[in-house]
Amino acid sequence: MITQVILLFGRPGVGKLTVAEYLTAETGYSLLHNHAVVDVATSLFPFGTPPFVALRERMWHLAIDAVLKARSAGVIMTFAPEATVTEAFIPSLQKRVTTGGGSLHLIELRCSGAELEKRLASEPRERFGKLRDVETYRKLDAAGTFERPRMPEPELVVDTTEQIPLIAARMIAKHLRPPRAH
Repeated sequence: MITQVILLFGRPGVGKLTVAEYLTAETGYSLLHNHAVVDVATSLFPFGTPPFVALRERMWHLAIDAVLKARSAGVIMTFAPEATVTEAFIPSLQKRVTTGGGSLHLIELRCSGAELEKRLASEPRERFGKLRDVETYRKLDAAGTFERPRMPEPELVVDTTEQIPLIAARMIAKHLRPPRAH
């Protein structure tokens, strides 16, 4: 069995966790939620500091290595590209997955700027300490924070502006299923 590693990525507020939770139900894959890792790292080091960055990336790698070693069917990893992630992370992840006998699927979620800003202020984002301030988001965006690390071309882009999360998850699940032999 080839373990599928689905890197579900996009800007804050596009719906990564919500879609990932539905995708988990659709596929039976486990979920490695970005903030679960960030919360552990920030409990020990301030966000963005060198020890934080090193620990966060090591935890991501260890989690993926464990899933590959266990020969799990798949894992969905939510990921928000932002400037504190090293440029080496994505190539390193790609190499680990390939070497571990898995397949990496880069799926990008997008939504309109107006919808994204509306979602940022929503209450559910508070439960994980997610970015909720629109002005802070705008400043980070203007500074190019979400442009790094450079992401490879995704194999699928899903616009969540008007798409309900369940339908977005089903689109992704359908994309991941191999065509049936006749």
